[in-house]
Amino acid sequence: MKIVYLSNNFIEGNGGGNFATRAFVNAFSEIANECILFYPDKGQNIKEFVSEKTILKGISNTNSNLVKLFKIYTGKINWYSTKVLSLIKTYNPDIVIFDGSRTSFGLIKKIKSQGKKVITVHHNYEIEYFKGTQPPFLWRIPFMFYMKIAERDSVILSDLNLTLTDQDLHLLQFHYDTQKVANIEKLGCFESDSTIFSYENIVDQNMLNLKNNLCFVLTGSLGSYQTEISVLPFLENEYPELIKRFPQSKLIIAGSNPSNKLTTICSSFPSIELIPNPENMQEVIDQADIYICPTCVGGGLKLRVMDGLKAGLPVLTHSVSARGYDDFIKAGILYVYYDKNSFITNLEKIVAGIHINKFNKKMIQELYISLFSFDAGVTRLKKILEDKQILNTNF
Repeated sequence: MKIVYLSNNFIEGNGGGNFATRAFVNAFSEIANECILFYPDKGQNIKEFVSEKTILKGISNTNSNLVKLFKIYTGKINWYSTKVLSLIKTYNPDIVIFDGSRTSFGLIKKIKSQGKKVITVHHNYEIEYFKGTQPPFLWRIPFMFYMKIAERDSVILSDLNLTLTDQDLHLLQFHYDTQKVANIEKLGCFESDSTIFSYENIVDQNMLNLKNNLCFVLTGSLGSYQTEISVLPFLENEYPELIKRFPQSKLIIAGSNPSNKLTTICSSFPSIELIPNPENMQEVIDQADIYICPTCVGGGLKLRVMDGLKAGLPVLTHSVSARGYDDFIKAGILYVYYDKNSFITNLEKIVAGIHINKFNKKMIQELYISLFSFDAGVTRLKKILEDKQILNTNF
């Protein structure tokens, strides 16, 4: 079985979408006899991020920003569609996989006409996601128009659509597949490598009874629009209430490229430690007792929450960022808030749980591995492909 995997994501990037793409590419490489990855090439070596089984075919975008904008207005939201079509014919794969519906635009109908099977991996309901990221206005107007067409076509024309959360599955059905004729399945997300987090990393201990000396941690891309619209209001509204109740506590905020606004507001709180661009994010998170995710916009799965669970921490998250973590909610590990009052209520529940040693790191990490490890993801992917009879291959 030969697969061609097409992605618009920078494989070497540090965002949630980049992490997810690496996981999906490596999972399909694990299953396929041959997997060829087409990706945007910035001249960087990406071999450390993908399986050695993957054949890499980088494609450079040499267009100026003005040309890129013009192309968006003419419907070319997938900038390399014309470049890869001839390459796909050369490789003659059994299956073509699109990493997001944007990647499929301008290609899916032509590839389907060649008799190829097509899978689209939806990182989110993309219309919702881009509304939550607020791209530049002149770029946004034509892009959102064509993006909706791309998403609709990918849902209806793909032999299989894979989502990260149940919520995204239902949103795609509601907006594009009211008759429920399309094949849509939740795959979820997972680690990109079986060596990243395994049972060897599990710490066999309960949470410490810390009384007043609590340490909270919040992580993410600190210069993004989602941070501006989520973290700053959190620091203005919810965080002062947290300090009133736990005045001896500390909040660590860590991530890439913090904005000037965020740096300024953090400096006004002596209890906040801002760590820009940490070398090892997991070591930072391991210092904390409670992971907080206030992101309240966008769609899909917020992968940074995975880092908190990987560390064996209880999580307090805004409802938008709770998507895809249903098993942890049921297990009483992840708590969801909607406003200031629900934030305080659930914060106090978590702290009370810490005082009675409710949260066991080993249990949290074992549940994490069972759902989010690379091996768990590959197993789910194989089962979906078998159940949907996408492949005629014995694994």
